[in-house]
Amino acid sequence: MIRISWFFRTLNFASALSIFLLGSVVLPVQAAESLSLRMAGPDFAPYYFHDAEGKPTGELVRLYAMIVENAGYRWQGSIIPARRVMHGLVKGQYDSSILVKNPLLESSAAMMTSSIHVSEMILNIYFHKDKPAIQGKEQLRGYSVAVMRGYGYGGLKRWLDSEYNNLSVYELDSFASVIRLLESRRVDYALLYDVNFAEGVKDLGRSAKDIKSYTLNRVPLYFHLNKDKVPNASQVMEDLMESYRDLMTRGLLAGSESLPEDVIR
Repeated sequence: MIRISWFFRTLNFASALSIFLLGSVVLPVQAAESLSLRMAGPDFAPYYFHDAEGKPTGELVRLYAMIVENAGYRWQGSIIPARRVMHGLVKGQYDSSILVKNPLLESSAAMMTSSIHVSEMILNIYFHKDKPAIQGKEQLRGYSVAVMRGYGYGGLKRWLDSEYNNLSVYELDSFASVIRLLESRRVDYALLYDVNFAEGVKDLGRSAKDIKSYTLNRVPLYFHLNKDKVPNASQVMEDLMESYRDLMTRGLLAGSESLPEDVIR
């Protein structure tokens, strides 16, 4: 009789332990599913833009969605003017994005940035064919340079704005306007990502006249989170980076040195 009672007590304990262990496995998944991230993307075709139905789409939207969903989280997104993205993230109107590093994000106590980058973009310097080729930012000193309003260019904009570099910087709101300014020789040089220039040419409906380019550098893209708005943000960032590594291991994503249009296989 004693042996039978001991057997049932042992069985009950084992059952309870199994339920506890099962619950400990399921609970993190349920927690992940309860979190929904709110992405902000700059109006930056073909990486961030609206589709015909007004929904966020583009190469970086796809990359963001793959990483977030593979981590077990949900998301919703908005495409807004570039100059509003950084402020929107810092102020907590949005809580996440894939972007280059930016002084405003880096200086904010509310923001955290992934330790590894997930893709890269090509930053070119454009110039009229009769201008000397520029192969480094230091060679821009003393010249006029056109840039896109709201773009940080991976920290390069801060260098351009420094009074010690003796530069005249013109901020514009459209890629096509930058090209026209170059063509008319009203500025000496322009900084544009290669996809920006392609979009500008598309908007113009013609080729750029007598414009040459040189690749200044490849700018890394990082995952950014507002840790004041995302509960347990450090763990969420760890989950996102583990999701990114998992997607690469499974062959669904190429390496971080790939361009956004090439990173998804």
